[in-house]
Order: sequence, then C-alpha cells, then structure tokens
Amino acid sequence: MKGMRAILLLGAAAGAACAQCDFSSVAALAQGAVDGQNVQTPVTGFELLLLRNGEPVFHRAFGSWTIGRAAQADSATKTLSGALIVSLTESSAQPFSLDTRLADLIPAFDGVTEAITVRQSFAHMSGLRDSIAVSSQTMTLQQAAQSIANRPSPLENTPGTVFVYGGTSMHAAGAAAEIAGAAPWNTLFAQRISGPMGMSSTTFTLTTPTNPRIAGGARSTAEDFGAFMEMLRRGGLHGNVRVLQETSVQAMFTRQTPVGVTIGDTPLDSPFTDGADYGVGVWLDERGPDGELLGALAAGARGFSSWIDFDEGLVGVFATDLTLSGNIQPLLYMIRAAAQDAVRACRCDPIDFNGDGLSPDNRDLEDFLGVFGGGACSTGSCGDIDFNNDGLAPDNDDIEAFFRVFGGGAC
Repeated sequence: MKGMRAILLLGAAAGAACAQCDFSSVAALAQGAVDGQNVQTPVTGFELLLLRNGEPVFHRAFGSWTIGRAAQADSATKTLSGALIVSLTESSAQPFSLDTRLADLIPAFDGVTEAITVRQSFAHMSGLRDSIAVSSQTMTLQQAAQSIANRPSPLENTPGTVFVYGGTSMHAAGAAAEIAGAAPWNTLFAQRISGPMGMSSTTFTLTTPTNPRIAGGARSTAEDFGAFMEMLRRGGLHGNVRVLQETSVQAMFTRQTPVGVTIGDTPLDSPFTDGADYGVGVWLDERGPDGELLGALAAGARGFSSWIDFDEGLVGVFATDLTLSGNIQPLLYMIRAAAQDAVRACRCDPIDFNGDGLSPDNRDLEDFLGVFGGGACSTGSCGDIDFNNDGLAPDNDDIEAFFRVFGGGAC
C-alpha cells in the first residue's frame, strides 16, 4: 500500500486483534533489559503494552514497575502537543494553521524571527536558540514566549535551514496556540484531546500549570498513551468519537523537514530513516522501499516511548522514567521487530478453510481458490477470502499466504 491516506484507512477498517500469538520472544527481550541484556545499563523497571488493531495482545510490567504506574513522558509529550496543534488548525477562535507565523499572534517575534512558522516550530526547523524560559517556575507561557522572542540573539540558525532537536520553538508555538484557541494550553488539551479520549492519567505536570512545558511536560500511563497512539493510527478516531480529522492526522504523519536537510542535532538513530524524518511533533522512523511510512515514534529522554507499526496495525508503549532513551533505543527496535514477527506468524485464518474438520487437504485448496474466484463453497461454511487478515481482499497476498500455510510455512 502506498501513501499515508491508504494506511490510515486500513487502520480504521481493520478488524479484531489476531488470534492468540506467541510473544515469548518479546517477553524474553523485555526481561533481558532488566537483566542488562541488549542495553548498556539494566532497566530497573517498566511496563510494556502492545495493541493489535486496538486490542491488547501483550501487557506486562517488568522489574520494579507496576501496571498502571504513571511516568514522565518527557519528549514523548511532543506528540501529544502536536495533536493539539493540528486540532487547532481545524477550529480556533483566531485563524491558525501550520503556516501561521508566530509573529501573527505574538508581535514580539519580529525582525530575524518574524518569518518563523508553527510548522517550523513543531518540526525543529525554527532556528531558535534554547531558552531556560521553558522551565521557568515564575513565568506564564505567554511571558516565556516573550522572553524567547526578546533575547538579543534569538537565532542559532536561519529559520527553515537546519534541523536541531529541541523544545524552545514548540514552547513559543504553544503560546501562539493559546492565543488562537482563546484559552490556556491545559484547558485546550483537556477539551480537545485528553477529555474526549478519557485520558484521566495524562496531564502536564511540568513546569507549572501556567507555564506547561509544551515539548516535555506531560505525565502519562501506558494505557492512556497507547489509546492516544491508536487514535492516531486510526486516522483520528477513538472508538466512535472523532478526536481529529483524518487530514490533521495525515499532516502529523507527513514529513515536514526537507529531505537532505542539514542536521545540527538529533537523538534518533533509526536503522530505517535519517535522523531528521519528522512530522508534526512525531518521529517518522521507518519507511518502506518506495518511501511509504511504516513506523512512527514518540520518545522521551528517560525512556518513555510509544510507537506505531502501520503495516501490522501495532501500537506499542514502553512506559518508564527510570532509564535513558539512548540506553534502550536499539532494544526498542528489537522489541518492535519481534512483535511484528509474532503477529505475522499467527494472523492468518485456520487452514481448514471449508470447515469440514479435515486439514490440510485438497478440498480446502479447491474451496479457497473457488471462493477467491467468486464461486460457491462446497460445504457452505467457508472462511472469508481475506486469509491474511490485512483488510484487503481479494488480493494476491491472500493466495500467497494460503499456499505458504498450506505447505506448512508461516503466515
């Protein structure tokens, strides 16, 4: 499948979770992290949650952690904030879009900072220097934005030219969002994101209620964050509630940084993309051979991480604040690969296609090919022709999967 729209539609249309899969390799990797395997330093505790088409298929706590314990999400907050930003592009008290300039809402951004946009701010392309205002205990978010704009030398790079990972630009854009939305950030987040989704354990706890750290201040649980990422995987739907428009989610999962952009600083070491493949507040960290998006990642400095693997309908959450992102990043890719392998091995329907209690036998093969071609089932109780349960039927992948399983292979 090509394109983000196709992936989102597939996610929205996907059926129930796969049959019981063998996640023992995932469990072994997770326990190994506690024991110091595949990490530089043992991870003393964490919760691991895997959702397949929205249904939990693996959920365990390891080490000193307990299920349901909240953790500081740190920079995984950026994805929560990105969702609120695109929500405001759908409707707001004042005109607001990704191409809105900060100066349009905060006049202090003038001169060399006048051209900075919300899009650049949420894709680490603003050129703004880091500022301690983001962690001020005394300023409001509006005052912090004024401080960021009024520095004698506010820019590190020309806006739009260099990718430098950080949070100052998102903080300034958050102040602009408050003005556009005519309400404090926390109120907007509760009204538009956490409230409609019932994310009662997700709040901005840093730095203060009046100066929430837009790029790193949220605290959340595996269950809350998993539901949030599943909403994004489904193109903005949480159950039957539309939280975001599909076009807004598409914007989040569209690369906002130029291919080949100069990388000044990045914490991501993905084996699949460069270190600057970034959407609106979210890493786009795995692509297929034709550039199609296969994976996205929200990750925090102390290990809180959540990902989407679009091709398998998987959402994962590694909830902790007891380690470092760099310590577990290679491990997370190993866990993701193991989870995908487990799902792929068990997602196909039973090989007894015609339900006669005999399998594998030639009648199953004959009935499958007959029904695939539009014919009738010999027993009247055949399965559906979406044999590999990828939401697409009829297609040749179902035939290939059937023959593999019929011959004793994996789905």
